[in-house]
Amino acid sequence: MLFNSYLFMLIFLPLCTAGWYFCAKRGTPRLGTLFLLALSLWFYAANDVRGLIVLLVSAVVNWLIGRRLTQSPKKPLLVFGLILNLGTLGVLKYTNFVLENVSSLTGTTIGPVSLLLPLGISFFTFQQVAYLVDAYQGKAERYTLDEYALFVSFFPYVTSGPIAFHSEIIPQLRDPKRRTLDWENIARGLTLVSYGLAKKVLLADTLGKAVSAAWTDVGSLSTSTALVAMLSYTFQLCFDFSGYCDIATGAARMIGLDLPRNFDSPYRSCSITAFWKTWHMTMTRFFTRYLYIPLGGSRRGFVRTCINTLVVFLVSGLWHGASWTFIIWGGLHGLALTLSKIRDRYTDKRLPRPLGWFITFLFVNIAWVFFRAPSLTAALTFLSKFFSGWTRLPYTLYSCFMTTELKVVNQVLGLQSETLGLTATVFFLVLSLVLCLMPRNALDRTLGERFQPSGIQLAVSSILLVWAILSFTGVSTFLYFNF
Repeated sequence: MLFNSYLFMLIFLPLCTAGWYFCAKRGTPRLGTLFLLALSLWFYAANDVRGLIVLLVSAVVNWLIGRRLTQSPKKPLLVFGLILNLGTLGVLKYTNFVLENVSSLTGTTIGPVSLLLPLGISFFTFQQVAYLVDAYQGKAERYTLDEYALFVSFFPYVTSGPIAFHSEIIPQLRDPKRRTLDWENIARGLTLVSYGLAKKVLLADTLGKAVSAAWTDVGSLSTSTALVAMLSYTFQLCFDFSGYCDIATGAARMIGLDLPRNFDSPYRSCSITAFWKTWHMTMTRFFTRYLYIPLGGSRRGFVRTCINTLVVFLVSGLWHGASWTFIIWGGLHGLALTLSKIRDRYTDKRLPRPLGWFITFLFVNIAWVFFRAPSLTAALTFLSKFFSGWTRLPYTLYSCFMTTELKVVNQVLGLQSETLGLTATVFFLVLSLVLCLMPRNALDRTLGERFQPSGIQLAVSSILLVWAILSFTGVSTFLYFNF
């Protein structure tokens, strides 16, 4: 059951919203928690029924360890819990990566092992690691099993984030005000859901078709096709992941709950430091609090600060996937941030904002090539194509942007197929850039104090919602489902 499915939009989400407020009005607070827990487990099982067992066992074991830590914060118990969580993640996600590299180094053949990789394990593992550390440090309360299980499995974020902390979610579940029906919350939430769904279905999926077409045969790319493919993936990833987070945040707001913000217009950033303050913000927050600071942060001298930064981003790359391409991607960002720190140490001069934006945007685009590539060889081949010369875009690429809606419009315009395709390509890329650079993003428009439900806003969100639902075709998973 994906967010971009009829089952979720037409049955699950309305049932969740109505059931939550019904339980609040006619039942006890715990009944509402149990209701949300049941629906969250249904949502997870619909996507990965085998992984549900791992999720439940993980939640129960960590709850038991956490309760002991809140009573008696003993370091050996914390270490045991961390090893258990990170060890499980390591075995299930990275075993075959290690075996593959051992085989390459030793010249032997060690076949891949068939292992279950539960959906969202990278996300719910980090949430529980944070809980155990907080429990050891005396920063966590004693929670009931149903409260904790719901925190771990809450359907808006269990598969792809954002990475929420127990202290952000469980107190809201206990707050009676959150259970009171508020039509403004529903309006805000549904508006945000419509924006997120439009990002995913109308923009990211269209851009994704062009990306897939280009990466099918990297060796045949020209400078022009590589440029279109690179920009398309940059925008696809942003709209896909931020769209997911918009839907997750909107769905939670519809039942009166707030999720931590995960995006804040990252492609407007004029430095790599600013980029990481606005992209996947909850991941950055987790690594800062539970890895960077324990390593010493910036308190042990400049050289140690740079080393800590590199370590954090190498781990971040590995967290995203068991591949050298992800590690290289993380290393590139770690190196860029380190160079930025070195520059700031020796000069107070700042680049002009347009130049800073261009350099940052260009670097992020190039780094995304490694993030997308199936191998280092493919990534380097792709980048080499920027020096292969300009050619006309092939039909296989520009046809990906010729949506049904544009074809209908073209019945009036009467453009030739190639002209329509090239126009559509430019249109989607320019539109994507404009949307990414807008001064107010979807979250600002819906969750800010200036939100005022109006007829125009209702019409726009309704059109986007219906348009996106009518555009559901096949199964198009969110990109971060893979992590």
